[in-house]
Amino acid sequence: MKSIVLRAACGILFGVSLLLQPSHAFADNTPNAFNSYTGKPMPVSRVPKGDEARILSDLGGKPRSIATDTAYRANSKQELYPCLFGTPQSAHEVLAVIDFARPESKSLWAAVCGAVKKVSPAKAKVVLFGKSDEAYSIDLTGLAIWAARERSGQSMDYLTWALNRWHEIKDGLKKRGEKRIFRHEYDAVLDKKDFPMVFTAMTKCFRPAVSEKDQSTLAKYAYEAGNVNLFQATEVIKYYDVEKLPALVVDGKVYYEMTADKLASLLQ
Repeated sequence: MKSIVLRAACGILFGVSLLLQPSHAFADNTPNAFNSYTGKPMPVSRVPKGDEARILSDLGGKPRSIATDTAYRANSKQELYPCLFGTPQSAHEVLAVIDFARPESKSLWAAVCGAVKKVSPAKAKVVLFGKSDEAYSIDLTGLAIWAARERSGQSMDYLTWALNRWHEIKDGLKKRGEKRIFRHEYDAVLDKKDFPMVFTAMTKCFRPAVSEKDQSTLAKYAYEAGNVNLFQATEVIKYYDVEKLPALVVDGKVYYEMTADKLASLLQ
């Protein structure tokens, strides 16, 4: 039953391509609206209205949310709001909405990494949301979520590696006259003998490395966690009226370009 609920949530994700189009924003530049640790209800764009709401009420039902649908998962709060730097209680908030398929994500993420070197974790948190039309990014986002929890201090460097490696492969394919959408793990390789990026990262990016016997289980987890996060990413995009990716939402304000120095000054 649990896997059915998760697959249903994934189906909603991939069926709603309108979320990146300009839409009515109901945000008021409020940070922490999606902080799953506050105990407050998080914004939900899919709210029953009219007859649908009346019928639901007559039946004694309540509107569904990703928080309730994923509550059975042991780490659902962290998957919905993964802090790669700082903690959920840190003063300032940076939501990094990353699209692996866009090269601009590398420079925007580099600015974030540069900024946090100048800021105390008590002052700022960096929260990852992954959204891309190229589905293999889901797995890579999910691995970052796991690393933020299980490999303290290593998740940001991992994400830097993953973004760089993604585009190294894209560039390598381009030089050979090839163009490939990274939908599955073996789409995102230069040669078929290469290991998929998620499995390469497990041994290359983390200390201690992930043991071989645990790698398949972790790969499955990464896919599931990435899907949970992807759903919430679409809600963040609508709530803050994000018009293009990648983007940073700093204390409720959207930025499409950023430097390390400017971000550090915003977080002081």
